[in-house]
Amino acid sequence: MSEIPEFLASLQPEQLVRLDVRPVLAGGTDPFQLIMEKIAQLEEGQVLEIVNTFKPAPLMNVLQQRGFSSFAEVINDQLVHTYFYKEQTGLQPQQSVSEESMESWESLQARFNDAIVTLDVRQLEMPRPMISILEAVDALSEGQALFVYHKKLPVFLLPELATRKLQYRINEVSPGDVQLLIYRS
Repeated sequence: MSEIPEFLASLQPEQLVRLDVRPVLAGGTDPFQLIMEKIAQLEEGQVLEIVNTFKPAPLMNVLQQRGFSSFAEVINDQLVHTYFYKEQTGLQPQQSVSEESMESWESLQARFNDAIVTLDVRQLEMPRPMISILEAVDALSEGQALFVYHKKLPVFLLPELATRKLQYRINEVSPGDVQLLIYRS
């Protein structure tokens, strides 16, 4: 385990904002929006503590792009405390790939017609969908696209795709049925 940062060692109880997302996840809901609301409400000098069952690496990446540093403390294999705090100011969030600048869903499917790899992550527990998608993207050959069946919009995945300079198109068929097409331009 890495050493506890100085800001945590000197943290006063009134500076800590705690959010336990385990009940939210157990209910089958993605806590991303709730976490982002808490982040937006943080006052200067406050630290957000997320209580979870796993280290939220995708969330750590997203919030790092928004100027937050983080530290994850693994208590045991079912309990992880992750702390988010603002060290720097003036950083702007990284923009993800603009869907408006992309081809339509139908024309992309036609373009990759015989070069589509299919992945269904609808039955996987978090964080397995994102991990599986990133592993599949890394295995794509030149000219291939990844077609993903998902049960929701993968908000943590999109900034990661932008970081890897990948394009994507989203097709929200209905609630609980989202399709993604991920490719290199």
